[in-house]
Amino acid sequence: MENIQITTDEDKAFFEQMDYFSTYGKGFGAKTVWSIYDEGIQFGNDHPFGDDVVIRHKCDVFGPYDVTVPVEGKRWGDVWAAADKAVVISCDLHHIYIEGFEIKGNELTLVTGS
Repeated sequence: MENIQITTDEDKAFFEQMDYFSTYGKGFGAKTVWSIYDEGIQFGNDHPFGDDVVIRHKCDVFGPYDVTVPVEGKRWGDVWAAADKAVVISCDLHHIYIEGFEIKGNELTLVTGS
């Protein structure tokens, strides 16, 4: 019997984003996986969070830990690099999927998954 593969345009777009994120992460040695889809994020583009923004990675269950890392630049890639660093510093390498941020002023609290 012949295998039939059905791929929608939505599936193709998802896999293209996933490949882009994976390639970018490998390029800077990320220990995390970017998992924010359908937002049009390009890592060379400016992020919308302004100056003096920090990433906060906090958990009272695993660890516990409360890590703050400054975003050193204006690009989305700088946001990922800071988030990646926060996860590594926390030593919680079980929750490596970056799924979003809760925004409070200049602080982006990292939302992760496993």
